[in-house]
Parts: sequence; C-alpha cells; structure tokens
Amino acid sequence: MPLDVKFDENQRLIHVIITGTWPTLPEIVAERSRLILAGYIRPGVVELVDARGVTRGIPNLSQMQAILHAIGKPPDRRALVVGSNVQFGAGRMAEVLDPTGLKVFRDEESARKWLFESPKTEEPPTIDRSRSGRIAVFKNT
Repeated sequence: MPLDVKFDENQRLIHVIITGTWPTLPEIVAERSRLILAGYIRPGVVELVDARGVTRGIPNLSQMQAILHAIGKPPDRRALVVGSNVQFGAGRMAEVLDPTGLKVFRDEESARKWLFESPKTEEPPTIDRSRSGRIAVFKNT
C-alpha cells in the first residue's frame, strides 16, 4: 500500500506519507477506519499529508470531493505537502472544498507551522444603526 502512517501522541499529529500511485478510495477509507479504531482520529489532532512522493493518479475534482467526504472530520486541520505543479493544483482544488480545514504547501516546515498555530477566531460583526437611521451598517471592531 502506498500509505505510511505515523501518529505522534505528544504533538497530536497524524503524519501520512503517500508514495507511488495515489491510493484508491477504498484504500483511503480502510486506513481511516483503522486510525479511528486505534483512537488516533479525534478532536484536537491535526494531520500532515506528504504527497511529494506521488508519481501517478493525482485525484481530479470529483475524486477529491469523494475523498474529503469519505474521510470527514476530525481532524480540524489538514496540511497537504506537494512537490509538483500538478499536485499543487489538485491541492488547491481541495482547499476550495474545505477552505478552513485544509491548506496546501510546498514545504513541510510551513505546513507544520500552519498546523500548530492557533486558529484565528473572528469576532462576529456588530450592527451600527446610529448614523444610518433604519439601515443597518456592519462595522468591524
């Protein structure tokens, strides 16, 4: 199988290394099931997927949708490290499908930094009616 998975309990990190041909959806689902049963996939865990060794079978948009739907959440954050422009394009498609939970990178150091930084929480917008009468105006606080 082209998947090598390691779990670091101290960092709460699932590190997936994919080489050769991209795994099939059944292979991905079987590995996810194994990780869930082992207790590795749970809230508070992040995932680093290193696809730099993939040489064939880069998923297209519909395949990426099926993969993301099948693997679901958690983890809340997944970083995908790629090594080619084709892989980067596929990763960007995945970002569009999961814009807050997945990000594509070209180097592992940046990916790890993003995984472990504190998520930015946005304040909900406030409505200011003082200057506009009846029309609500959103303002950033």
